[in-house]
Amino acid sequence: MSTKVTIEVDPRFENGVRRALAMMEEMEQLALTAPDGQVFNACEQAVIDKGRKLQADTLGEAVARRIEAAEKKGRRSGSVRAVAKKKTAGPNHADS
Repeated sequence: MSTKVTIEVDPRFENGVRRALAMMEEMEQLALTAPDGQVFNACEQAVIDKGRKLQADTLGEAVARRIEAAEKKGRRSGSVRAVAKKKTAGPNHADS
């Protein structure tokens, strides 16, 4: 009998978790259907190809979330040059 596990996932990561689970299911199916003597090579190649895609998607989503967060904050202030140098320290009263 198969047991199911329920986990809570932040909605931001739901798509990534679903893709990872789908990849695991594909690997299992590939391992069961690959010809004898070719299981490891078939699964290894699929993991490399699908793993790269999963990593690229994950990276893209993380960068998109960072950009979205930065846009919510507003534009960063640019640097501004002072018009003239001014002395900020007060007079030295120790000499009096």
